[in-house]
Amino acid sequence: MAQQSQASLSGASSVKVNSLTEKIGQFLFPEKIRGYLTFRAATVFVVMLASLSFTLTRLDESAPPPEATAWNNRILSVVHSPAFLIFYNICLALGFWSVYATRAKAKYYWLRVVVYAMLLGSLLGEIISFLPPPHHP
Repeated sequence: MAQQSQASLSGASSVKVNSLTEKIGQFLFPEKIRGYLTFRAATVFVVMLASLSFTLTRLDESAPPPEATAWNNRILSVVHSPAFLIFYNICLALGFWSVYATRAKAKYYWLRVVVYAMLLGSLLGEIISFLPPPHHP
């Protein structure tokens, strides 16, 4: 009896989550544009945004004041530390693996594309963070 009630509770909660996911999906990505949500389109979009962001931030960047430089160096020392990078890249790898592992679930293809685009943007952001600014001594 206890197992049956737990199963019904977990089933009820998964239905609730699925309907909530669908409601959010319908709000953000209506059925008429879901056909354009593909992994290729997401890759092109994310790479274009990353290159545009990189270009615009590096185009006319003046040297920051010394306080901002010190603050930026403290942040970079944490973000570029080996422990943080190992944890961050393990999380990225798990995210990409989960997108790959759920490839058989066609119902949530749009969600897999969105998660993939976020993970790819995060990876490109990590790579860009290692490029030195133009005024770096």
